[in-house]
Amino acid sequence: MGLILGSGSTKPQYPYDMWYGVQGDLTSKDYKLTRVGNLDLHRTLPIQKKLRRFVENTDGSVKYYLHQNDSRKKDSGAKATIDSTDGNVMLEKPKYYLRIEFEGTKWVYGISEYPLPGFVEMTRKTCSPWCATIDRDNNLAVSGCWLQWNGDELLRDDEGILKLADNAARFRGGNGSNSAWDGTYHSMLGMPRTSISKAGARPLCKNGTHLGVYRVYTEIAWLQRIEYASLHCQDTYNETLTADGFRQGGLGSGPAVDGSQWNTWGGYNPFVPCGVTATLGNNTGRIPYVIKGWTGGDKTVYVTSYRGLEAPFEYLWLLADDVLIRHIPDTEGGRSIAYLCQDPTKFTSHSDNATTVPDGYEEMCDLPRDSGYILHFAISTNGICFPDAIGGSSNQGACDYYWHPGRTASGWWGWLLSANANTGASAGFGSLYANLRSSYSNAYGGFRLCRF
Repeated sequence: MGLILGSGSTKPQYPYDMWYGVQGDLTSKDYKLTRVGNLDLHRTLPIQKKLRRFVENTDGSVKYYLHQNDSRKKDSGAKATIDSTDGNVMLEKPKYYLRIEFEGTKWVYGISEYPLPGFVEMTRKTCSPWCATIDRDNNLAVSGCWLQWNGDELLRDDEGILKLADNAARFRGGNGSNSAWDGTYHSMLGMPRTSISKAGARPLCKNGTHLGVYRVYTEIAWLQRIEYASLHCQDTYNETLTADGFRQGGLGSGPAVDGSQWNTWGGYNPFVPCGVTATLGNNTGRIPYVIKGWTGGDKTVYVTSYRGLEAPFEYLWLLADDVLIRHIPDTEGGRSIAYLCQDPTKFTSHSDNATTVPDGYEEMCDLPRDSGYILHFAISTNGICFPDAIGGSSNQGACDYYWHPGRTASGWWGWLLSANANTGASAGFGSLYANLRSSYSNAYGGFRLCRF
């Protein structure tokens, strides 16, 4: 491909003009990337446009796609059933082809709809467009939305409490059992399921689903980085295209709140219901949501959706069952190693102090040995990427934060993504928490249902 192919005045010829991507430099702290390849494809974004929500059959096949502009409707315009009783609501990340290239300190991340020479296939993957919950009657992890609307406004009672589907209690979020809150300002009806560990959620993922979200989440993150030519996903949201017809800025902050106020409101439990961005369909945008009963009065937060991926960061920590971290203390050689498993049947939490690598997990790369803002990533030829250097900031380098438990840490640890609503500028698509054991569960930790 060549790092300069399609850049400047060089006009690549078919088939090489059928790719587009971004170029960066490992020696630079500039989060802005250079668009390379076919610039017309940066305007039409054919791969990003294939991200779309759908309702799945039990085997994961598409029962029906949801409407481009309104997920409450089928693609045909007919009313859709999105409370999971007709099937899980999922987001499809399409198949495409990828080529990673390094030349000196410069790198290119290029994608194509076509199997061009040197490009590798990135398979179709699906994940829930928002965090999942549990069908308590059937002990089944599901993805759905139990909100009701009056036009495009959420349906609320005279006190402003959400009116939800009649079956919402069956899918109660939070810890699943706080029924005393039903009908109050901090009701967990319609909310994601939290306060559950990977080992607790894993057996509830049935019919081929799982919570190994790292790969699909990372691939969607790179589609966003290419679209905006930026590593700064929290950069100011701007719907206006540049004079050249390109996206600019970022997705803005997530539904950010003050941590102590969040604790007072509901003990760090979820405060944004699943599917609040249904009115956006598969489009990128931000929806205002009013939290009732907040400290000092009602609070309005803004919930982002990136092409159907609701609240992609800065809301709840995400469990990732496909990654484990092994920390070796400085006294024994000092390494922090990322391991990836691509076989969902082998996902495990592993023993904290085990001396062997669990079956199915492969060593990927060494991670930084200290906490800090990520400067850049190590990227494999098939798109798997992990932070390999810190030294950035909230607006330099990769702009997202990496948490490390310290150089005396030992054994096997879990991996959390996204960051929660009170982490501020540290949150983002690249935020990674390697600071907790695999047994972690918390009121502000959830999971996305996946299938691939």
